[in-house]
Amino acid sequence: MQPSVALIKLCLEELTKQSREKQKYRDYYDGKHEILKDYAMQDARSNRKLIFNFPRKFVDNETGYLLGKPVNFISKSGNQAAVDAIDRCTSLWDKEHNLVLRKYSEIYGESYELNYLNDAGQFCGAILTPQNAYVLEDGTAQRRAQLALHKFKKPFEADCEYLDVYTDREILHYQCKGEDLRYIRSHPHIFERVPVIVCPANAERRSGFEDVLSLFDAYNAINSDLVNEIADHRNAYLVIENAKIEEDDLLSMKKMGIIQVPKGGKVSWLTKDINDSFVQNELENIERKIYDMMDEVNFNENWAANTSSLALRNKLLNLENRVAMREAFMERAIRQRLQNLFTYLRKKEGTQYDAGDIAIRFTRNLPTDLTGLADVITKLTEVCSQETLLTLLPFVENPALELQKFKTEQASSVPTGVDGANDKEELT
Repeated sequence: MQPSVALIKLCLEELTKQSREKQKYRDYYDGKHEILKDYAMQDARSNRKLIFNFPRKFVDNETGYLLGKPVNFISKSGNQAAVDAIDRCTSLWDKEHNLVLRKYSEIYGESYELNYLNDAGQFCGAILTPQNAYVLEDGTAQRRAQLALHKFKKPFEADCEYLDVYTDREILHYQCKGEDLRYIRSHPHIFERVPVIVCPANAERRSGFEDVLSLFDAYNAINSDLVNEIADHRNAYLVIENAKIEEDDLLSMKKMGIIQVPKGGKVSWLTKDINDSFVQNELENIERKIYDMMDEVNFNENWAANTSSLALRNKLLNLENRVAMREAFMERAIRQRLQNLFTYLRKKEGTQYDAGDIAIRFTRNLPTDLTGLADVITKLTEVCSQETLLTLLPFVENPALELQKFKTEQASSVPTGVDGANDKEELT
């Protein structure tokens, strides 16, 4: 489709609205929590604001759990050339790229991948967020992208912004000043579809920690109140009964560490009693609810040193279910990347590959019982292919390449006994 200026401006309005709404989640991830703005300040009192950055902890843990190990690719039809092409074109950048793409989708509820060709003509991917990009979908069940916008600034040009508009055939470049759009130029791309891929965090495209924001705020507020209460505790009042002491005498007594009062007088401190058990129980209750709502496990608890990988997986069952759903969305985004990659290879090299033939394998980033895993692989040798079994090993990044190396080593270690003897007989 060829977008009109009116349509582009409508999309820009949606981008501005979307960016404003999503900024809150990035603020929480960066540690800029609501307590910094709405904490009840007390005059002449301690007003410390404590922030416990659970959002960063949970997002990073979940992303590392899903993508800490490289994604593996296997051809269902045994087309090794397709797997080699994927490795050749993406292995230099896809691991870090996948981690950041997944992280931003968990923060904002969705993130975007822009496929492009760099200056050397190589296939690459860049990451966009809802704060600088907008994707217009067709509204059908397939949610095909019809148009994508990327708004950005160049260094040392504070009063001017630039806009790239991606269609299924070309890229349009504009300069933005306020509400005015000035067309600069356009050029075609090779992908035959809008080269921007949507990577949602979930079906609703909501931030992964949106439902727990109120618990984060409560935890920060209670801890801040408690610390300020303790800090103000040092400002306890000195109570003097049945005596009157002049101000100058008080300063002298403070310096000497001695207080003299007449007979019948009494001196004591007026302090505040804090029910620390009640406060601690409430903090622990909120913390448990935070971990429960996020399907996370508190690894700061005391765990047995000999906890097996199977027991660990049982502890992580809820997190595993949560990540399994996110894995499906990540797999779909990677498959669309493969479609664009294979379009690039078809036009550059004349090779034809099918993205549907590629199986995408994720490996959880967990401590692994290699002894037990080796036993399982041995028992499945007559059931599954060797390449499939190699995907179970966490230290194998490319099963196809590992299998090829294994066969090469096996071939080079075969002795030349019988064949060599026959050759000698023929020569005589």
